[in-house]
Order: sequence, then structure tokens, then C-alpha cells
Amino acid sequence: MKHLLITMICLILTACGGGGEGDAVNENSNTLATSATTATTENETATETTVQTDTMTDLTISPTFDLSSKVLLYVDVDINMGNPRAYINICLKGEDNKADYSECLLRSSLVESKLNSDIMLANSAVELVAEIWFYDGQHEPMRYFWHFDASQESQRFAIR
Repeated sequence: MKHLLITMICLILTACGGGGEGDAVNENSNTLATSATTATTENETATETTVQTDTMTDLTISPTFDLSSKVLLYVDVDINMGNPRAYINICLKGEDNKADYSECLLRSSLVESKLNSDIMLANSAVELVAEIWFYDGQHEPMRYFWHFDASQESQRFAIR
């Protein structure tokens, strides 16, 4: 079966090969040579342009910059409401100042209305929304906002 398949493929490739008159082949060869020359000229021009760009050795970095793309956020929650059963979501800020539930970084229950936790954030997470939901259904969800503060050495999200 394998030999038959290989034989058929060889016959098909041979049957589809060149042919025709000698003059037609020469015309195609000249056209291909012209196209190749044009492409080479364009590549040389592009190479000359890239030579003028800066390199990594030209980059200057401050010694205090650690090249880290992550930020540690300390979350401190104390809403002083006794011991109601409550749940907190901390998510990236979506449209209309609401939490984007597909981008939540922390989901946890509150114990005696308190929570202390650390979250590792990417540098792109500069605005967060915290929502505290109560299980009893009598309270409206509480919403708090946090923005990255570059002037602070450590980041803290205090919810009171």
C-alpha cells in the first residue's frame, strides 16, 4: 500500500512539472531575475534604516529601579460592623466605575468585618474596585476605590 501511494505521488508530481516551448521558459526566467533585483534593493534600504536605531547598550537605568513589573499591595479591611457575614471582591476597575468580575484579584469572606491580605499586582493594575457584599441582603454592597500612587514606596488599600 505504501509503495502504491509513493508511486502515485511521484507520477502526479512528474505530470504537473514544467514543459512547453523553450521561448516561454526564457521569458519567465528574465522576469524572475528582475523581481529578485528589485527585492534586494528594497532589503538594502531597510537595513540602512535599522542601523540608525538605539541599542540596548545605550539604555541608562537608575540604580534604584529594580526592573520589576509587579507591585505588592497590602489590603487592610476593618468596616467595624460587628460580625455580619460579608464577602469582598477586589477587581480591576471596569466601565462605569464598577468592578470587572472577570478580572478579580481577591475574593474572600470577612471575619468579624476584617481582612488583612497581600496581593501581587501587575504594573497595569493601577485602578481597583473593592466591593463588600453582605449575605443578609439587607445592606447595599459597599464600594471602595484604590489608585496606584507612584510616590509611595509601599502600596496600601485601607478600607474603613
